[in-house]
Order: sequence, then structure tokens, then C-alpha cells
Amino acid sequence: MTFSIVAMDPLTRAFGAAVATGTPVVGGLVLHLTADVGAIATQGLSTNPFYGIRGLCLLEAGLAAEEVCRKLIGEDGGRESRQLVIIDRSGQTASWTGADNVEAKHAILANNVAVAANWVASQEVVVAVKAAYESSDAPTFAEKLIHALTAGEMAGGDIRGLRSAAVRVVCPDHPPVDLRVDFDLQPILRLVEIHRATLDPDFQAFLARIPTIADPTRR
Repeated sequence: MTFSIVAMDPLTRAFGAAVATGTPVVGGLVLHLTADVGAIATQGLSTNPFYGIRGLCLLEAGLAAEEVCRKLIGEDGGRESRQLVIIDRSGQTASWTGADNVEAKHAILANNVAVAANWVASQEVVVAVKAAYESSDAPTFAEKLIHALTAGEMAGGDIRGLRSAAVRVVCPDHPPVDLRVDFDLQPILRLVEIHRATLDPDFQAFLARIPTIADPTRR
């Protein structure tokens, strides 16, 4: 029912994640990110949001993505209903897809990016998401992630259609990006419109005054 991507920009060290699904309010459950730590997308037949909460704590403690993945699923008796992708601060990735998730289900891992999907039209959805992200020349990280979601939808996406989508980006040097469409017949198109609105010069000037992790007294 869901396809998602987690990634790290090796130039800025920003983490980003994006997701789209056929049910409402996907962003609050699936995407979990912390600057300088990592990003997690937790989804599946029965999504476990504690994978995101606990997983980020484990990443912050210094565990690598693969170690975190093994620990999370090892502690969870419902693991066969879960799907998970993780990226750590060094760009290493890991994933888990339980046997009870609905076909088509698939995950692709690479340095600095990981993609997963379940209950989608075909395994080509994750292939398209990864390819679009890696080939995008968009000027913002968030827009690259939106391009990836768009490609996943064009490859067939969720077999029930899409109803919600979200994009998040975190970085020590910039305010976080948290764009969500909680219910819409064209949620990715709405994300495009919301992202475009954030590029307004007046809004960008406002963001430039917001404190960041790197500059907590900025005003």
C-alpha cells in the first residue's frame, strides 16, 4: 500500500525521506528523521511507528543501519507484517520486508539511498523511484524526493491509487522541511504545489531568520 525513499545528500549531509500511499495521513506514521543521525521509513501491512522512534535512538547511539534493522525486527513479534528502510549518518542502508506484506513488495539498497514498497503495481515502482531520485537535477533536496515519488506513481504506484504523501528533510544548517498532504485525490501534485509555495522569496527570507541546530540564536 506504500512506497517510500530515504536518502542522504553527501554534499550537505542532509537526510531526506518521502512516502506516498493509498490511505490518509501517511507522513506522521511512516517518516522519522533526525539531523546528524539518520532517516527511517517504517511501513507495511501493520505499520510499526516505534521502529522509527526506537530506531533513531539506536542510530544516535552509534549503531549502523544494519545493526539497527536486526535489533528492531528481532524485538518485534509482529515483524512479518512490517517493512522498513534505514539510512545512517555514514550513508549505509538496510531494509526488512516481512513475509505477510502484500505483493508486489520489494526494496532496493545503495549507498546514500534506499527505497521500499509493498502492495504496489509491480517491483518496477521501487526501480523507478530510485532511478528518478538519482537522475534528478532539481535545485532542492525536497524536490528531488518529490520527483522520485512522481516516478513511482507513474510506474503504477499503490494499486488502490494514492490518497496521501509527505516529504521531510533535516539538516543542521537549515530549518527542517516537512511537507504533508494528508488526504487528496492527487497528493503528489499537491506536494509539488506546496513545495513551490515554499520557494517564494518572502518565505525564504523568513526561513533564513529561523534558528537552526548550527545557529540556535539566528534571528
